[in-house]
Amino acid sequence: MPRFFLSAGEPDGGSFIITGEDARHISFSLRMRHGERLTVCDGEGNDYECEITNMDGQTVTLGILEKHPTVTEPPIAIRLYQSVPKGDKFDYIVQKAVELGVSEIVPVYSARCIVKPDAKSEEKRLARLGRIAQEAAKQCGRGIIPRILPHMRYADAVRSATGERFLCYEDERAYSLRVYLEEIKEAKTLGFFVGPEGGYDPAEVRLAHECGIPSVKLGPRILRSETASGFVLSCIAYATEL
Repeated sequence: MPRFFLSAGEPDGGSFIITGEDARHISFSLRMRHGERLTVCDGEGNDYECEITNMDGQTVTLGILEKHPTVTEPPIAIRLYQSVPKGDKFDYIVQKAVELGVSEIVPVYSARCIVKPDAKSEEKRLARLGRIAQEAAKQCGRGIIPRILPHMRYADAVRSATGERFLCYEDERAYSLRVYLEEIKEAKTLGFFVGPEGGYDPAEVRLAHECGIPSVKLGPRILRSETASGFVLSCIAYATEL
C-alpha cells in the first residue's frame, strides 16, 4: 500500500488533505483513484489507513479508516555520528542507515576527513540529506523520518555524547561489538561513531576513551566508511529485534 508522511500534525475533522508533490504523485504517477486506499504516517510513530474521497490533480482528500501505532520502528533509538566522506558517499550512508533503523544522523568532521566544513554549502547538504532520509523512510515503511542534525567537530561530538555509545575502531583487538551489545541489551538509546576513509587518528581514539566512550572491533575485516554503519545497524537489529 502506498505510504506518505504528513507534515502537519493532527487530521482535520477525520480527514487529511494532501497537496503539492505528494498529491501530484498520487494522481499522476501512481494513477490512484477515488476509493483506493493508502497509508499516512504522522512522523511520530502513528499510521493512518485512509481512503481517497476526493482528488483534482492538485489536492487529494483522504478519509481516515483506522489509526494504529507503526510496527516497523526498532525498540532502541540510535544516533549515528558519521565522519563526512568524500563525494556522494554520504547520500548512500543516509539512505541505508534509515532503512536499517537509525533515528538520527550527525555529520562529523574528524581529523582525517578529506571534506572540510563549508558554511555556504552546509545548508544545501543538510537539505539534500533530509530529502534522502524522507524518501528512504517512505520506501521502507518507517514510522518516523530520521533527523539529519547540524554537523559537529569530532571533539565536540565525543564530549557532548551521552548515554550508551561506542566508537568503531579497526585497531581495537580485545573488545568486540557482539560483547558490547550483550552488555547494553536493556538500553533504550545508543550512539555510535564511524570514522572517515582514513580512519581515526590515535589521538581521537584516546579522546573518546577519556570521555568514557569505548572502542569496539567489528570483526576481522576492515570495513569502508560507507559500509561500517550499515554493518553496525544490522548487528543492532539482530540483537534487539530478531
